Amino acid sequence: MPDLTHLRRDAWPARDMRARRRHPAAAGLAAMFLLLAIGGCDLGDLLDVQDPNKATADDIDDPDNLPAVRAHAVGEFQVGYAGRGAANDNAFVLMSGLLSDEYEASGTFPTRVEVDQRNVRTTNTTAQQTFRIMHRGRAAAELSYRAHEMHAQGSPAQAEAAVLAGFMYNAFGEMYCSGVPFSRLDAADPEYGEPLATEQIFEEAIGWFDSAGSIATGPEAEDEALAAAVGRARALLNLGDVAQAATAVASVPTGFTFAVLHDAATERQWNGVWDFVNNVERWRIPDSEGGTGLPYRTDGTEADASGTIIAAGDPRIVWYEAGPAFDNNVTQYSQLRYPTREAATPVATGIEARLIEAEAALAADDTDGFLAIHNALRATMDGLDPLAPADVAGFTPDDYVDLHFRERAYWLWQSGHRLGDLRRLVRQYGRDAAAVFPGGTYHKGGGYGTDLNFPIPVDEENNPNFESCFDREA
Repeated sequence: MPDLTHLRRDAWPARDMRARRRHPAAAGLAAMFLLLAIGGCDLGDLLDVQDPNKATADDIDDPDNLPAVRAHAVGEFQVGYAGRGAANDNAFVLMSGLLSDEYEASGTFPTRVEVDQRNVRTTNTTAQQTFRIMHRGRAAAELSYRAHEMHAQGSPAQAEAAVLAGFMYNAFGEMYCSGVPFSRLDAADPEYGEPLATEQIFEEAIGWFDSAGSIATGPEAEDEALAAAVGRARALLNLGDVAQAATAVASVPTGFTFAVLHDAATERQWNGVWDFVNNVERWRIPDSEGGTGLPYRTDGTEADASGTIIAAGDPRIVWYEAGPAFDNNVTQYSQLRYPTREAATPVATGIEARLIEAEAALAADDTDGFLAIHNALRATMDGLDPLAPADVAGFTPDDYVDLHFRERAYWLWQSGHRLGDLRRLVRQYGRDAAAVFPGGTYHKGGGYGTDLNFPIPVDEENNPNFESCFDREA
């Protein structure tokens, strides 16, 4: 597994900014010497300042700087995909979960309520920041890939960069409307991207995963190869090619995990879900949100903040009551999937690989194989009983789909999969959006909107190639 810890965006040279007392005479003498110096030099030279904090194109192209380029890519990916501390709720995992049924706004910011209420404006500043940091993560991964292609072609770090780029493209496809532009900054000049339809975004993700797989051929890059296989399968699943998706993950071990490893060293490195749900308590774990969401708290295990079980339920969903929420109007329900700021955020896992195979079995009308895969997964966790024949007696095809997507939601809880799955239920399984997404009366007043994805923020109107979303369909 790649080491994603201890990466800092703000590791610039420290300066001593403390004020120093000086004797008046010494100050005057210094001023006199300064005037004499000015009199004997070109005043224009005073404006020619060497800035040690400025990274030039030559610095980036220097092979000695590859570790810094890689660290930058990994750090930006973490912030854009999994989040950070300091009450920054903008990451893909958090924001996609808020638009779906995984989180409910328990804070006061109207921009977050807009997302929870499925009525996101293009001027929503929280959503604008999400778009920016996700693009930074994507662009940093692409930069790292190009730098390693120049100076360390075929290295595990180059494969890692392709994997990170692939997952970020896939995240854009799952989260945003059709028509996302992907621009790049080349030698300080912007190269405005053309908008891509949703299918094209997933195809772009597959291209990056294929690149990673072709590079990661040795034992030292095994984790990158397995992560690329899961990512490729995820993108294929989003395109509706479930059979090929299952083939892609056939060799991925069930115990495999490729994760963002958070750390307590700086707020930038904290687990974003832990910080926003547990620490600053601005979002909470819902229960059947809007009447259509999953009953996370009812089905899950209730504990106290230390993890001591109060009422045993599904061990994949562990939550606790934390008293009044930030808005002082609702009760805060926090989560224990990520019990600390250091808890890792999974990006690709063998569990997801098996779930993809189960969906392929279901698509092939192999319900016995479908149940066998799910029961093999359930056997890996204490407290999960197998799905018995009596549990599925009389099931219709739609009932099996419901069961599968519930199992996916509980296994992959708070890891950035739920919004994509809700959109697939509408797009691929013909479900009515009103029966899939939260709706009805909103818990903070008013009603829910109709958004099934995020709009492209107003910032992108600076792009001459962009006009608006192609569509807002699932």
